[in-house]
Amino acid sequence: MKAIVVGAGFAGLAAAAELRRRGVEVTVLEARDRVGGRVWSVPFAGATVERGAEFILPHDSTVIATAERLGLALVRKGTRYGYREPRGGMRAVSAAEVAEAMARIGAEPPQAPGVTAARALACHELDPAVREVIVARLEVSCAYGFDGLDAGVLSEGAAAFGDFDTHTVEGGNDRIARELAAELDGAVGLSSPVSSVAWRENEVRALAGGREEVADAAVIAVPASVLGSIRFDPPLPVDKAATFAHVRYGQAAKLFVALNTPAPPSETLSVPDLFWCYTQLGADGNPLPYVAAFAGSPAAMDALAVESGPDRWLEALGRVRPDLDLDLGTVLLSTWGDDPWVRGAYSARSATSPMDTDALARPVGPLYFAGEHTAGKWHGLMEGALRSGARAAQQLLHAAGR
Repeated sequence: MKAIVVGAGFAGLAAAAELRRRGVEVTVLEARDRVGGRVWSVPFAGATVERGAEFILPHDSTVIATAERLGLALVRKGTRYGYREPRGGMRAVSAAEVAEAMARIGAEPPQAPGVTAARALACHELDPAVREVIVARLEVSCAYGFDGLDAGVLSEGAAAFGDFDTHTVEGGNDRIARELAAELDGAVGLSSPVSSVAWRENEVRALAGGREEVADAAVIAVPASVLGSIRFDPPLPVDKAATFAHVRYGQAAKLFVALNTPAPPSETLSVPDLFWCYTQLGADGNPLPYVAAFAGSPAAMDALAVESGPDRWLEALGRVRPDLDLDLGTVLLSTWGDDPWVRGAYSARSATSPMDTDALARPVGPLYFAGEHTAGKWHGLMEGALRSGARAAQQLLHAAGR
């Protein structure tokens, strides 16, 4: 049996690895000139930074198990993802106040589908300053305007508040992708964007440039935001295409600035500017020589003038962390909205355009679908991408009686 996997991000590579393990011949076609998708580790200031997905959290069991299987060490960052110090709001609010409020909110029964997060939050008697911080925090993390978010983000997001350790892969998170690809023994074709997929019962033909691959089935592991760039013959069923069209993507950016004097681990949320910044430890346990910042939502992109470069963001960073000794000559700005292979950061749980996980993950003939947007509560995460790839592979194998 042979399968084509479209996309060599975490989802596609996880699917390919599982299929190969079960004796399926696999060909992976990737549009970029590298593997990893939105996980992209690059050198900066004598260290390695993550232009995309970064934090490995305690509940990311699949990421942790995959790294362990591949022999990749995890590094404790010292940065507490869930315990950010708010600054710049209507009054000083402690991270503990925010975490306690989110714990109470997360313990409540989930709201009905379609209820906005803003409406659900209004049902709770919160100090206005605490509410302001929660709104900013969730808008940043979801990379989406709070007024448009579904109430489900309150229960999902509650797990990301608190005092817990975070980790990263030593040498960069994209080592997971590179090691998974290496196990496929040359079966990954880079710079091979798939333009069309012709499918019939038990046959798939994928065209990538002048190259055609023929297989018994395929896993489509590209973001919903760019699925429309692939011509399906016959077209995907109307309801299936509509399900993908309903997926909304957040907008986010990351800023890295070298430090003349490395700083110990810290985590600070700029409430009015809708970004947070953090310093962290390296593999040797010493502070790394840079500060990283993450801004989320279209409002943040506009306020920080990200499209025009890092200048306004650098000014805001200087205001919220005047204690840091910034090297303004060594700066890296990373964006995903202008990446043609995703056009956004990651899927967002919109109240008006909800994601139907079951429908997104449902196969169509010999076509199976993976990606963080199909991963339910794990959407937007490396964990979700890996889980979705394994799930799509298992669906394919089950249908093939293997």
